[in-house]
Amino acid sequence: MNKLLCIVGPTGTGKTAKAIELAQKQPSILISADSRQVYRGMDIVTGKDHPAGFPIFGLDIVDPGDPCSVAVWYEAVMPAIVQAWQEAKLPIVVGGTGLYVKALTHGIETMHVPINQALRNELLSLSIIKLQQKLVQLDKAKFESLNHSDSLNPRRLTRAIEVAQHRTSHPERALASRMGHMDTILIGLKYSVESIQRNKIQERVISRLKQGAIQETQALLLKYSPSLQSISAIGYRSIIRYLAKSCTKQETINTWVADELAYVKRQMTWFRKQPVIWYDIDTYGNTQN
Repeated sequence: MNKLLCIVGPTGTGKTAKAIELAQKQPSILISADSRQVYRGMDIVTGKDHPAGFPIFGLDIVDPGDPCSVAVWYEAVMPAIVQAWQEAKLPIVVGGTGLYVKALTHGIETMHVPINQALRNELLSLSIIKLQQKLVQLDKAKFESLNHSDSLNPRRLTRAIEVAQHRTSHPERALASRMGHMDTILIGLKYSVESIQRNKIQERVISRLKQGAIQETQALLLKYSPSLQSISAIGYRSIIRYLAKSCTKQETINTWVADELAYVKRQMTWFRKQPVIWYDIDTYGNTQN
């Protein structure tokens, strides 16, 4: 049976370092499951500071101006995973984007519903209320299943409308996972003490600023709109406000850290619903045991 190891958990917990450590002990390949690291040229802010000598699949898949989705990522990494199995290597998936991990472990029914850019352009001008009304017309059950945050999120609403419209147009297509049976293990790394996690994230933010995060953002803004989903990611949006002189550098650090901590909470909410074997890294250190 094909095997798959997933090392998951919130940002800043040393998942990639642990994956590399394990990869040195047996024939393996590494797969990044990080939706912020799929974009080319978005390196410093997203923490794409991986050591040389360990190729990682799932990075630099699209340009920041290109649309991306879990399906795009899935199609990019699956050939490497299949080849690894054929060569008797262990695919180690490492990252904090739960939806990407789920695409591999369980499949996602809507994953292969294609992006409808014409529809997205049409919906772009609609208010939240109009988007909600449109989704209710197409799929009331889906709208009622959304949590409060998603029901007010234009990107989530747009995707739900896109999926609902696709299903209406293609009722004969039943989408299912193509993974088949696997022996899957999910290992999670997390902090049990919030203050330690906050300090770790703040250290990472300050380090990335020293590495050139502001200069990277400036270079991206010369080519891309700040309204793009990619450029409005955590870190970039704080720096964009700083470049617009809307906040001080310290305020930039504070908002970036706060955004990362909020993201950590969302990550943990997702992964706590999955069959993850957890390790508290502030208790077990580097989890060598």
